[in-house]
Amino acid sequence: MTRNPPQTSAVPNPASVFALPTSQPITVPQRTMTETSTAGPTPTPLPNIRRKGGEDEKSEDAGRDNNDHHHDGGGDDHKDTFPLPKLRLHIQDITHPGASRFLSAIDASTILPQSVETVLKLLYVSNRHEVYKPPPTRSVTVFLEDMGGVAYTKGTDLDNDHKEIHMSLNYIKGIKEAPEGADGDVTGAYEIRGVLVHELVHCFQYNGKGACPGGFVEGIADWVRLAARLGAPHWKRGTVPERWDQGYERTAYFLDWLENVYGKGTVRKMNEELRVRKYKQSEFWVGLLGSDIDALWEEYLRVLKKQ
Repeated sequence: MTRNPPQTSAVPNPASVFALPTSQPITVPQRTMTETSTAGPTPTPLPNIRRKGGEDEKSEDAGRDNNDHHHDGGGDDHKDTFPLPKLRLHIQDITHPGASRFLSAIDASTILPQSVETVLKLLYVSNRHEVYKPPPTRSVTVFLEDMGGVAYTKGTDLDNDHKEIHMSLNYIKGIKEAPEGADGDVTGAYEIRGVLVHELVHCFQYNGKGACPGGFVEGIADWVRLAARLGAPHWKRGTVPERWDQGYERTAYFLDWLENVYGKGTVRKMNEELRVRKYKQSEFWVGLLGSDIDALWEEYLRVLKKQ
């Protein structure tokens, strides 16, 4: 789900269940992850996460601009491609100015498959990966319609394996700018692609058996958008968020910091953990990173405030 700048009204999604945060004060490791927590159930075996770098590296990563990002939009280098779901485009009003702008900005027959591939590679690496398995999404239909907000995603009423992305023609019509580096983007192509990538994440991500906080779900979606070098112009990395699961780019920058501290693939491992078991806050973070979410958040804020 994508918001209105700076906030979008959330569209109810029956698959989303919000969990109340808990805390267990545990010291954040300073250099490398060599110990694991004994609290809670043992996670499904995942590739080891190593904490990398020191304070200088963390500070530099926390201060990077969203358009000077280190991730490759295609994820890990791998020649394997994923089987694509059926992709459809439905324009509710072809005479709407937003419709003509969308059609002139992007070639949907090219951008939609590319965006799906970007999302799948960033979350699942490869079609042949032994651990990471995407959900069986069979089709994605993009609806361009006259509505408020920016966009939202939902499963169809009959089968959740078929997804619908609803995008606002009014929002597309009103796109005004792109960040530096988006050369020649006078038609809104950059922002349209960014919104599509964010919403496509919701078609392929996991949510901890429905118990994952909604802000975490939205943060992962914006992290993928950030990793694909499609961060929105109004995003500011140095902004101090109110809480870790505030959602959208606020949570995305926190996840990106964790990705840099614990190593490439950390967010991917989070998504995998959300696939295999119900989200329980204390067990999730300690089991995966060896530290309580409150301790991780406090360390992130400390680094962020030093910028």
